Amino acid sequence: MKRVTLKTLINRKSGMKAAGLPRSLLRECEVKVVRIRQRRVWTLCPKNNPAETLVLFLHGGAHFANLTRMHWRLVNKLIRATKSTFILPDYPLAPEADCEDVYGWLDEVRAELISRHPGQRLVFMGDSAGGGLALGFAQKIRNEGGRQPEAIILFSPWLDVSMDNPDLSRFDRKDKILSIKELKFAGKAFTGGLETTDFRVSPVHGDLAGLGRISVFTGTHDLLHADALKLRQVAEEHGVEICFYEYPGMFHDWVLITGLKESRDVIGKVAGFPGFGVH
Repeated sequence: MKRVTLKTLINRKSGMKAAGLPRSLLRECEVKVVRIRQRRVWTLCPKNNPAETLVLFLHGGAHFANLTRMHWRLVNKLIRATKSTFILPDYPLAPEADCEDVYGWLDEVRAELISRHPGQRLVFMGDSAGGGLALGFAQKIRNEGGRQPEAIILFSPWLDVSMDNPDLSRFDRKDKILSIKELKFAGKAFTGGLETTDFRVSPVHGDLAGLGRISVFTGTHDLLHADALKLRQVAEEHGVEICFYEYPGMFHDWVLITGLKESRDVIGKVAGFPGFGVH
């Protein structure tokens, strides 16, 4: 598999625009779209027997790329499996927006949409850069005394934009998708004026106490696996519960390829978590 460089990603103009919803989602879900500062937020509620769980899903893309068809396919599978309502925000992207812009916008999403469902169980979920954003946003909410999600589910999360973990070199040789150099570039654009160790851009450096139950799905051929391992270590050292699922030989963000047996395994495990449609 050829490396996908960030330069290539940025030059794909279509990557700045969210992919359209597949017909299957339109058939199976009640779809509502609102605009917050001219950016769309989709709410997808299954038509049949919806569970009392609300999932805020933050997509990956190195903070430069938008929702892809693969994201929508994954969300479609997750909705079928969990019977949950999913909220997907078209959050601002780099280089036009940085971390503080994104968090400010997400605060408005939370106030506008999640507050409409006060009785529902709340889950944060994200892949890659969206996974790091989900964990950082949960820490920010905790610090401000806001309602914490009951669970935080992370797929191949990007947890440290500095890319300074000395263990990264061990996984760089195995990863055919990501590169340290390109992610440092992307991380710098997202960080803006903050330090790269600020929890909002690198949540592995933040305080994990008082957060909802954290679940991490990571592959051993993923460059970002090094920081996933670091997150587990930090959590265990501070007595924080973390559910850690390691998939030997799997590459970055494999869960997006929903036909893989490993992706199906992830979806099945998530569906079995408390509050979802399968028990």
